[in-house]
Amino acid sequence: MSQHDGNHTHYDPMPSDDSIPPRPPIGGALAPLTAGMPVGGPLAQMPMGPRPTDVIRGGMDRSGLFHALRRRWLLATCMGLLLGAASAAGLWIAFPESSTATVQYLVSSENQEVMGGDMGNESRDFEIYRKTQVVQIRSPFVINAVLKDPAVRALKSVAAEPEEDRPEWLLERLTAQFPGDSEVLEIRLTGSEPKEDLAVLAQAVSRAYYEEVVYRAKQKRLLPRTILQQAATKLDAEIRRKSESLLALQQDRGSTDALVFDPRTQMLMTDIKDAQTKKSQAEGALAEARAEFSLIQTMVNDPAYLEAQVDEALAQDPSIANMQQMVMMYDMQIREVRSTTKHGDSPQLRSLEKKRNSIQNEIAQTRSQMKQQFMTRKQTEPDPYLKQATVRFQIALQNYGQQIKQAEEVIAKLKEEVEVLGEKDAELAMRASEVEQLQLVQQSVVDRIERWDIEAEAPDRITPLGGDPNAPPETTDNINFYERTAISTVGGIGAFLLTALGIAYAEFSGRKLNDPDQVEEGLGIRVIGTLPSLSGRKVLSSSSPILAQLQESIDSVRTALMHESTTKRRQIVLVTSPATLEGRTTVASQLAVSLSRAGRRTLLIDGDVRSPSLHTLFDVPLEDGLCEVLRAEVDVSDVVRATNAEGLWLLTGGYCDVDAVHALATDQVQPIIEKLRGDYDFIIIDGAPVIGLSDALLFGQHCDGAILSVLRDQTSVPKIHQAAELLRSVGIRMIGTVVNGVPFKSDRRVMHLQTAAPRSPRKQLEQADA
Repeated sequence: MSQHDGNHTHYDPMPSDDSIPPRPPIGGALAPLTAGMPVGGPLAQMPMGPRPTDVIRGGMDRSGLFHALRRRWLLATCMGLLLGAASAAGLWIAFPESSTATVQYLVSSENQEVMGGDMGNESRDFEIYRKTQVVQIRSPFVINAVLKDPAVRALKSVAAEPEEDRPEWLLERLTAQFPGDSEVLEIRLTGSEPKEDLAVLAQAVSRAYYEEVVYRAKQKRLLPRTILQQAATKLDAEIRRKSESLLALQQDRGSTDALVFDPRTQMLMTDIKDAQTKKSQAEGALAEARAEFSLIQTMVNDPAYLEAQVDEALAQDPSIANMQQMVMMYDMQIREVRSTTKHGDSPQLRSLEKKRNSIQNEIAQTRSQMKQQFMTRKQTEPDPYLKQATVRFQIALQNYGQQIKQAEEVIAKLKEEVEVLGEKDAELAMRASEVEQLQLVQQSVVDRIERWDIEAEAPDRITPLGGDPNAPPETTDNINFYERTAISTVGGIGAFLLTALGIAYAEFSGRKLNDPDQVEEGLGIRVIGTLPSLSGRKVLSSSSPILAQLQESIDSVRTALMHESTTKRRQIVLVTSPATLEGRTTVASQLAVSLSRAGRRTLLIDGDVRSPSLHTLFDVPLEDGLCEVLRAEVDVSDVVRATNAEGLWLLTGGYCDVDAVHALATDQVQPIIEKLRGDYDFIIIDGAPVIGLSDALLFGQHCDGAILSVLRDQTSVPKIHQAAELLRSVGIRMIGTVVNGVPFKSDRRVMHLQTAAPRSPRKQLEQADA
């Protein structure tokens, strides 16, 4: 592009595609931090500022988060939406709409007795009693009774499950507990099925529990009455038989009147009656103890008791609990796969069912082994509860048996004394006394039967709240549609924010340059200029405001360099960068053009001999350049080319090989530079990157200073610090840095100069004459 400066025409080369670094990917952030010693030459000396270690290693603050999201907003938005949607969908599936149907029973901690005493011997520890009820509710005989209920089988949710999976399906939804260690037993059915279906299931469970557990327990509790009734029947037959025998004896002896005895015989007969009474009482107590022991034996020998023991032992086994949780997890996955699989069959479904069945078989095997252990233990050693009852019964049998034996001995002795007295009716009296005592025993048994009849009318220990086990259960919503939507929404938003934050932190970890302040205040390196971003096709237009702003910005860098050269030697300047594609060639070429436009004889050298690019920018051949001079194939004055811009000459990189690279490290470069120093006002060297190559450090030995070109949003601050330290370590003076890619606002004064037409020469002469 042509620029007009007085009567001279200067060529301002357009940056080519190779020299224009592409816009860096969005991402990276560094927080402005505090204080550090300046890095570089004397012009970089600045007051105490932020430490470089703070900028390099500091944590992410709001500014760092903002810049990181500014660079990676598209990735953060897309990934956040993707993961947020996935999380929301997962939560929507994991938290379905669910309801609960509840039935409550009141379980008294004590037996409900009317007459007092221990009629059923259910005074075991209440905690064990409560655990037993919980286990029995989930026992197979209750579950099977529920699933056999016609009302349950008619439910669509039940019919949809395979027959063999229904017990596990029901157990997943069934819970039984005593909230707050109270006496209230809650039976709950919780699931995503309709509330009406859960209510039917809860009612069926309540009915099965009442019939299979509560009612049967009540019948077993009344078993002693049956035993007493049988004893009373036997006594009645014995009394009838002896009464008939007594009547026959009276008829044989012709004595039907009341018997009259002398005082001594009367006293002996009274003692006999007392002894018989004691015997009858002991026999009655022994019969009661026998009935009680028989009840306990019946309960312990009941298969349900063994099942309850096995269930309670399994419930306390952590490994079984883990396997049951795994079965529940597989059941949930199986239902999800079935809901999304056509025809209800797939390899994934079969694999899940195989795994679940394997665990169920392991649980069943463990249960079978444990049941066998209980049965073996029962054969080798009695049940603790039965053992305790056996000890009590043996003590009662021994005590009452001894009382009966003593009473019989007393009766036999008294009978002998009566016979010695020679009473002719002694035998008749003895038989009458026996009938009377049997009648007394019978009356005692009948009294106890009547007592059991009264106790049968006493309130049950377990009663439904409300009194009716068939009463409709209470239903409540656990998660309704709005709560489910809220959970999914909050989870999705949370996943979106966490994803965005994670991407922002990953980008921040790259420590990309956010703004020039991080270089000047954070690292203590002087910023001598900022250039706008040159990416995009609009930049190629001659009327683009970016080109005008670029020219003004590079002129500011030129002014600073020219001002500094009045007090310090700044004739040969190396323009380098920490890495590639950071605007180094753009800064070098534009600075050289700006110096020539200011009337300075300027030479631009392509010092990046390994990857030269200036020949493409100025559209000249690559050969016969710096590398040929380094190999001593040509003289430097023969390969310097004039450009279309007045006052600007170019030395291309030339054809690079190993010999040319090795020559950079020799004394061969010094004479070349000194010769050029005398021919030009300024020499600008477009050097190679500092990090990774030694070329820039070798060129820097022959330069008066170095300008470090960095690119916003791409150059990392640690690399800027590393590059400055490398330059300083070999004695290269840092003039400052130029930050590329800085946003700018159009200045109307700059745009006015770009669009204003130049004044005609005639008007200029007329003004001069005036």
